[in-house]
Amino acid sequence: MSDLAAYRTRIQNSLDDTESKYSTTVLDEALRKALNEYSRANPNFSRHTHTVVSASRTQTFALSDLITIVELIHPYISTITNPWIYEREDFILTYVDGDPTVYFSSGAVPAVDEKIWLNYASEQSIEDLDAAAATTVRDDHEDILIVGASGHASMMRASGLTESWGGRSGETSSLMAWGAAQYRRFLDFLAEIKQEVNLPIFPAQHWSLDNWDK
Repeated sequence: MSDLAAYRTRIQNSLDDTESKYSTTVLDEALRKALNEYSRANPNFSRHTHTVVSASRTQTFALSDLITIVELIHPYISTITNPWIYEREDFILTYVDGDPTVYFSSGAVPAVDEKIWLNYASEQSIEDLDAAAATTVRDDHEDILIVGASGHASMMRASGLTESWGGRSGETSSLMAWGAAQYRRFLDFLAEIKQEVNLPIFPAQHWSLDNWDK
């Protein structure tokens, strides 16, 4: 798994930036933008166990990287053979002041010291980018991010040259066109890999339509 320094080098190579025209600030911002879009198309999957502090149907989780919840178990009892017998789908996920918050619309109210277990789609990370401790991006998807970040960086530089003096004729439009083409390739990659993500569309549980629907 490559870290931030390795990504910077590869992006510079893609931009043929032998004269260091792209600052690390621009490279990091371009990579950050591409990574955010990649996370929405192909999220990482993480687990978290939450301890209930206050008995309430509303529970807030200290998870800054949560995108959506895939599975929720309550009460979560790790010592039993099959904790999934307590899987729940009677909840609504919202964000309150930026924090993921679950409201249980029916069923048991979470009690103090009970556990809530989550399997959730989370943001991807690159080691050392925004103080991330590890890289979660798949090795075979690294090229995808390099293409996206290169496109973003080229378009960002083209925008900056528009406001500066001494640029060569046609340089701005050439950079913008090349960056836009790279970005389109990146979006095509995202559309392709998004099909690989196994996120449930329909709930496993449902209500009966009539007396014969059991």
